[in-house]
Amino acid sequence: MSFYENLVLQTQMNYAKYRRVYASGKTPVKLSRREPLPYGEQIQAFAGKVKEAECVVVGGASGLSAAGGGDFYYGDTPSFRKYFGKYAEKYGFKGAFDGMYSRFGTREENWGYIATFLNTTLRAPVREPVSPQN
Repeated sequence: MSFYENLVLQTQMNYAKYRRVYASGKTPVKLSRREPLPYGEQIQAFAGKVKEAECVVVGGASGLSAAGGGDFYYGDTPSFRKYFGKYAEKYGFKGAFDGMYSRFGTREENWGYIATFLNTTLRAPVREPVSPQN
């Protein structure tokens, strides 16, 4: 197995292990012993780092999807009910990602759910990205 394949596998295993923690907006590890700066000071410090940087690499995952309106991944929202309501009613999960870990009654339901998840992820309407104001 290559380094990359092992990294992806370990990432998936960690996500599965801690998915409820991540879904609640938390992290399973303490990131620092220091108390965080007030939010305004954090923004100023971050802006200073960006100004000093030679380049900035931006990564986007489900947080970017959520910012664009994909609010069905972690919570029991109206859009979650619109796309996944029948599955949620039958199996009781509270977000699209929870459904990925559900034990469905049949293989057809399982594949139907996966197809719904992929179709919704690709086709659900999203908002336009927010552009910075000058």
